[in-house]
Amino acid sequence: MNANPQLMTAVEQLGYRVTCADVVTHSGIHLEAARSGLLALANQTGGHLQVTDTGEVIYVLAPDFRQVLLRKSVKLRAKALLTKIWSIGFYLIKISFGILLITSISAVYLTILAITLAALFGSDSGGDCGDFGDGGGNCVLAMGDWGSSSSSAGSSTMTTFNNGNLAPIRSKTQRKPLNFLEAVFSVLFGDGNPNADLEQRRWSYIGNLIHRQQGVAIGEQIAPYLDDVGQGYDREYENYMLPVLTKFNGIPEVSPTGQLVYHFPDLQTTIKDAPEQFKRVPQSLRERKWKFSKATPTQTNWAIALFAANLVGIGVLALMLQGIASTSIGIAMLILALYGVGLVVIPSCRYFWVKAQDRQVRNRNQFRHQQVKILQQNDMIQEKLDYAKQFAKQHLITDRDIIYTTEEDALSQEFKRLE
Repeated sequence: MNANPQLMTAVEQLGYRVTCADVVTHSGIHLEAARSGLLALANQTGGHLQVTDTGEVIYVLAPDFRQVLLRKSVKLRAKALLTKIWSIGFYLIKISFGILLITSISAVYLTILAITLAALFGSDSGGDCGDFGDGGGNCVLAMGDWGSSSSSAGSSTMTTFNNGNLAPIRSKTQRKPLNFLEAVFSVLFGDGNPNADLEQRRWSYIGNLIHRQQGVAIGEQIAPYLDDVGQGYDREYENYMLPVLTKFNGIPEVSPTGQLVYHFPDLQTTIKDAPEQFKRVPQSLRERKWKFSKATPTQTNWAIALFAANLVGIGVLALMLQGIASTSIGIAMLILALYGVGLVVIPSCRYFWVKAQDRQVRNRNQFRHQQVKILQQNDMIQEKLDYAKQFAKQHLITDRDIIYTTEEDALSQEFKRLE
């Protein structure tokens, strides 16, 4: 069984006792997908069905239905294991970029330092470091001093670096602050699409809106949650409502004056003792803004500075090795150059791409907000809403409405009803 994660989450949040309508309005998944998914989930995990006198079905699942499903499904167990392995592997990939950056900078600048020292002591008039006289001793001591100074400075720098950047920094916009190695990856490649759940939110809002209005809606109320409502004929005849009708099994109704309203009978039932799941529906669907990085400004500045320092160091090293004819050195420098340029070019290009995406998000949000204004300023709206009220109703299911349950045998239930 390919269990729908949204469906299972909705069941958990609704208290493990749900109707199909409750799941649809909470999660925004397709009505038929919710119905077939709940039936399969109850069958696979030993859940129970309760049927009311009006034919409504209530699905009752155990709190541990996920564990039961995992035990029964080899495919789901394998998927869970692969997900865990991937999360660990992806984290290692993320921090590897920071580790590689620090390694590259260290290797480049230590090589530059070694070449510089070799040139300095190689040009010293008394300096044959192969002789262990006074000059040789001075040479060894000098190199020891340089190494000690470099090591000390590196240690000091790394200590400051750790204290200032590797320590977690609190952020109001993050549940868990990034460490510096994660921040390097974030600055390079970003943190994914902030609107990955946009479709889920869209249909959840629409389902909740219809439910709050007792199973009826008009097109002008749905338009602020859609991206395209068409022009001309398509807009006038509300063709944009077709996906909504298909998803929630809606029925168009025509008023005496030719106005369209929409009736959704399958979303007019709910369980009376279900937890309060219907939060306030926003007036329109708003996409979240794109962010260049979730790293803090300090982490971002450090990362960019290190990218630049790495590229500068590679350039200096290439100039110092320019006279050496070696294929291996040439290949190594080419790889380093491509790596250093990539560290600068990738975030630079991504910065402008994020800005472009953010402009598109603002335009779409503004368009949806304009649909709200149309809803508020249109004089025909009240007439349509008044006509829609005759189809509005909500059936709250109670235990007294249940005439059959799979938790008991049919004969015992029949005796109880006769009593």
